[in-house]
Amino acid sequence: MSIVPVHQIASIVAEGELLNITTARNERHTITYRLKDLERRLDPARFIRLGRGTLANVELITKVSLMPGGTHVAILSNGQKLQVSRLQSRVLRERFLKL
Repeated sequence: MSIVPVHQIASIVAEGELLNITTARNERHTITYRLKDLERRLDPARFIRLGRGTLANVELITKVSLMPGGTHVAILSNGQKLQVSRLQSRVLRERFLKL
């Protein structure tokens, strides 16, 4: 079992019953946990939901690109590209405009 400090988590992506955690250094870890339960335990100022099954560390988002159809892709400092749902695109824009 690995212990990953929260500040090193870049993203958490749900795949069925599993959560794939990717660190800022692109290390990958898989755990069995419910995303909404983990989300409740994380600081909402640090993590933002990008879609139904994806959380990202706000501090590691380097760019948000517009895609056809009104969705966006968030690019993290580790090179990871994550889809942003249309609804969460609005939330993300509002959040970054406030920073």
